[in-house]
Amino acid sequence: MRETSSTCWSCGAARAPTDPLCPACGKVQPPPPPKGTLDKFAVLGLSRSYDLEQAELEESFRALSRKLHPDRFARATPRERRFSLEQTTILNDAYRTLRDPVRRAEHLLALRGVKVAGEERRAPGEPPPVPQEFLEQAMEDREKLLGAKMEGGPEAVERLARGVREKRDSAMQEIARLLREPGASEAQLARTADLLARLRYYARYLDEVEGRDPEM
Repeated sequence: MRETSSTCWSCGAARAPTDPLCPACGKVQPPPPPKGTLDKFAVLGLSRSYDLEQAELEESFRALSRKLHPDRFARATPRERRFSLEQTTILNDAYRTLRDPVRRAEHLLALRGVKVAGEERRAPGEPPPVPQEFLEQAMEDREKLLGAKMEGGPEAVERLARGVREKRDSAMQEIARLLREPGASEAQLARTADLLARLRYYARYLDEVEGRDPEM
């Protein structure tokens, strides 16, 4: 998506700010200026869409990785070596974001100016990122999990975990449906953000089931 244009520092040709390489001379370019949310789809040359073709993502990532790898610029100027490292860092981050369905959904919302609330970002006095009744249910579910671990055994724990996995999968299905809507309304985007916030709780619960450190 080319909303603005820049010029190559080497040959002066026009290019998109997210182009890592000049389309005219092939020189590695400086990273985009840190203004707003960087479009990670554009970094990989992909259209904004929740339904990404994994093969297309992998192919684009591998092709750009080969072109931007610092080894290719070992004999280049210090400026170009720095640009190569910076562009590789941006590329790797974009790839990690887009290959994960949850992070991809969060990024699509961020590109539309919608942030997913999280407990770690909540200031004192602010409402929780999800409805109070959901928090109460989540607390009750975790108490049941603790009881099952202490008294019910592995089968009881797995029954509870299965129910949370079903809630997680249902939320992901609704998120996908909402993000496929062309021209989604503010209400639909807010609902998507709410579902993504709930996924944090589901992930934390399932981490506890498996004894893992929380990832979300």
